[in-house]
Amino acid sequence: MSVRTKLARVLDGLGVVDAMLRLRNVVGFPWLTSLCYHRTAEPGSDLGLDGALADATPAQFDQQLAFLSRYFNFVGVDDLVGFTKRGKKLPPNPVFLSFDDGYRECLTVTLPLLSRHGARATFFIPTDHVTHRKLFWWDRIALAVHESKRERAEITYPVRLTLDLAAAPEAAKAELIRLVKKTKRLDVERFLTELDAACEVQLPREREERLVDDSLMTWEEVKKLADAGMDIGSHTRSHRVLQTLDPSEHAQELRGSREDLEERLGRPVGSIAYPVGYALGADDVLRGAVSSAGYDLGFTCRAAVMPTFAHPDPLDVPRFLMDVSYDAQRFSAFTSVPGLAPRTTIDLG
Repeated sequence: MSVRTKLARVLDGLGVVDAMLRLRNVVGFPWLTSLCYHRTAEPGSDLGLDGALADATPAQFDQQLAFLSRYFNFVGVDDLVGFTKRGKKLPPNPVFLSFDDGYRECLTVTLPLLSRHGARATFFIPTDHVTHRKLFWWDRIALAVHESKRERAEITYPVRLTLDLAAAPEAAKAELIRLVKKTKRLDVERFLTELDAACEVQLPREREERLVDDSLMTWEEVKKLADAGMDIGSHTRSHRVLQTLDPSEHAQELRGSREDLEERLGRPVGSIAYPVGYALGADDVLRGAVSSAGYDLGFTCRAAVMPTFAHPDPLDVPRFLMDVSYDAQRFSAFTSVPGLAPRTTIDLG
């Protein structure tokens, strides 16, 4: 149990969290709380893919929405654009909910729960994967590692690496995912092809399409979310970490995905969640590319709140990454006292 978790439980036991919530209802707190989810799913429903992306069970999410609807006001992209661009005030205790990647549960599970509680959320869509029915690179990695019959495998690109598939499959998967997140100008298709060969795993195109159809929304389903009043934003085209790309690829990933969405949905799109969630920081080239691509808002996974009493950076809106391990006590503690929120590898660099 982390120090922050222990502290959260102590403060909750002392009544501090309850006092903060009662105070919040009276005076409101001058910050925006943003939460980042991926999948609302039961344990074991990962379809052979990377089940680590399940951030809440349906029951947990229902409970979290009940809590948020009691103490917070749900806001959407239009509210945040009005605040950051035109100085329009946000309602007291604003909370912004978002879902990355476009998994099917967003429509079949998440939307009914949002509707039940009168909540809003924004769904960030990686357009190439929806259009071409392609598995995400982390799901491809999970399949290769978990379906391999080999005890060990060796890859040589982008670095030579020996994987202990029998004794430490999760560690092998984590190291492979780290390579994709950190390696500049990585040829992802070459990397995945060589990984499949090293693991002696085949993924026929027909099976990949079936897995995608079972796990990822279609464009018709994305449109149903928009028609239900939910916001839709970009998650680039191919879900590549922007900081690892050659600058010549930025326009295709950024402007291209926005244009894909606008063509499919028939409405303007001005928000993006950066894949993996690294902040832009002082990267002026990437900042210029995001702005030039037509985005008003950019969302990271930096664990923090956005102040509403100052002039925040609209291209660096922080979000707390959610996790299925957060029980009701933990959830209420860190949404009430942001300093109790867990740190992530995004914060550590």
